[in-house]
Amino acid sequence: MGQNYDLMKVSIYKVSKKVEIPITIAIFMSNYVGFKYLNNKTELSFNEIMNLDEDNIWWFDRVATQQNADDRFRYQDVSDVIMNISIALPIFLMIDKDIRKDWLDLLVLYGETHAVNTSLYISSAAFIDRTRPFLYNPDVPYSDKSGTGTTISFFSGHVSTAATASFFMAKVYSDYHPELGNKKFWLFGAAIIPPALVGLYRVKAMKHFPTDVIVGSVIGAAIGIIIPQLHKVKKKTNLSFIPYTGDISGLKIQYTFR
Repeated sequence: MGQNYDLMKVSIYKVSKKVEIPITIAIFMSNYVGFKYLNNKTELSFNEIMNLDEDNIWWFDRVATQQNADDRFRYQDVSDVIMNISIALPIFLMIDKDIRKDWLDLLVLYGETHAVNTSLYISSAAFIDRTRPFLYNPDVPYSDKSGTGTTISFFSGHVSTAATASFFMAKVYSDYHPELGNKKFWLFGAAIIPPALVGLYRVKAMKHFPTDVIVGSVIGAAIGIIIPQLHKVKKKTNLSFIPYTGDISGLKIQYTFR
């Protein structure tokens, strides 16, 4: 009962809305500009496309180039759906009354988390030229290979977005329920499922290599955990040790219920 009382009185995260809302909006605006740049990033020339050879790809990644070209758009749509569902998952945190009372702080924190993740993806895709797997597949029409957005394979933004959402949810719930103890790792284990599914279908759609998916998962998970952790309020310990002297000397151990 004392623990629930603490949660009702003390915020888990410290969010400065006057500062962080404008900053988050500014990051989203810069991300919008970044996406426009990526969409117009210079495509490969005819000779460069014709000279692509999957034998030059690391064996671990080569599987991405060997998928069924006829199904790639269907798998791409599936990955979009799973990613969008993942983004919406944290809404279920509002079922918990202790979490629901801080809904505005958490909304700001969630937006900030996604803004940072997206910014990292755009920066990576802008500076690292990595050809998408479908360009290596002989069954994909040349007209698709010669379009824009063909050199932004690293890393997977879809996967990192899904990971950001699911790990943010696991992190927030476990922070509000410290009584879970080591059971919280089951939450983080479950959080792997959405980005793993998105990653599977991004590979089957020949949009990304397995290493793109792995890196996207790691980055998204890290952002989903680190941003809330940086905002976490440090609690003062209720346990104190007080030495004393007099007729006798000793150590007084005191626990204060807050």
